Amino acid sequence: MGWIDVVLVETIGRKTGKKRTVPIACYPYKDSVVVSASNSGSDKNPAWYLNMRANPEVAVRLGQEQFNAIAEVVPDEEREALWKQIVNNNKHQGEYLEKTDRKIPLVWLRRV
Repeated sequence: MGWIDVVLVETIGRKTGKKRTVPIACYPYKDSVVVSASNSGSDKNPAWYLNMRANPEVAVRLGQEQFNAIAEVVPDEEREALWKQIVNNNKHQGEYLEKTDRKIPLVWLRRV
């Protein structure tokens, strides 16, 4: 298992309209990173994911780097190969996949 980076993502609450910052494990993807809405294998999506779906414009901090991004669900045709890479890097994500019947979203934080 390799090193796992954590990204701080600022979302806008879908109900409150308030800014919320959440730390999420992230993995390299294209020109940015992808995050897994695994919610530790829960049958429900995490609140941050629901907030991103309601308002996909997010602010991202990765180490010392800060950028704005659009949260986009990874297309199905790229999803399986990406999951293999993620599970290779973080075995817990594989455990989360086994705990739920829900299709765990992978979200690309696409730089804008």
